[in-house]
Amino acid sequence: MSQDKEGKYRILLIEDDPAISNVVELNLKLDNYDVFLAADGEEGLRMVAEADPDLIILDVMMPKIDGWQVLMQLKSDDHTHDIPVIMLTAIGDEQSKVIGLRGGADDYVPKPFSPLELAARVKVILDRVGRARRMSGDSGKEVVRLDQIPVQKGDTIKLIPMDDIFFVDTKHEYANLHTFQDSYLTTYSLSELEKSLDKKTFFRTHRSFIVNLKKVNQIVKLSRNSLIVTLTDHKESRVPVSRRQASALRDMLGL
Repeated sequence: MSQDKEGKYRILLIEDDPAISNVVELNLKLDNYDVFLAADGEEGLRMVAEADPDLIILDVMMPKIDGWQVLMQLKSDDHTHDIPVIMLTAIGDEQSKVIGLRGGADDYVPKPFSPLELAARVKVILDRVGRARRMSGDSGKEVVRLDQIPVQKGDTIKLIPMDDIFFVDTKHEYANLHTFQDSYLTTYSLSELEKSLDKKTFFRTHRSFIVNLKKVNQIVKLSRNSLIVTLTDHKESRVPVSRRQASALRDMLGL
């Protein structure tokens, strides 16, 4: 956590409603914070690098890139995953709150809200994070290990537990997560997921595939240097194994 030369903490507010932004900005400035504003998710992600904020207040329902996607990108990036995030949104149902908190948010404030309460929550989080970093000496960052992955199917956003994942593959720049009988789109890339998944369980068999080793049924040798793994899902999916990864896969499975 850093402060500017005047000792002020920097707050980035990503919110597409100017009326809300103005009220929140005023109250935070009265508490002696430096406040930076972004009107949508794309601008917000750009400003994270420019402003180097100590805390982010993030709306969910925004144009271009919504708050869920911004949160997932922040938490999957080694440079931004430890920035505290408060979700600020009109969505107040229990499931959305759980998704936000499990996805890495530090707090969740549903609209309508009290600007004074929001400012109080900001102070509590900054004090807590500051104490934790002082106690740990701010020594090195660790990659966040995810217990559940936020995914989307149609208009529905949900969390998929790690144990329910059979394999992951790519679709354009994003990854598809496959369970026993369904598939879901994430806003992670395959490389981002590889960093966050437990390497004792998940193995990248190919440049386009990651497999849950607990779900492997068998390894099939197609030719001298060509392997696939079959899985125990309802389709008995077949996932390719690159030559480079074949030996490492056998070692991990004890074959």
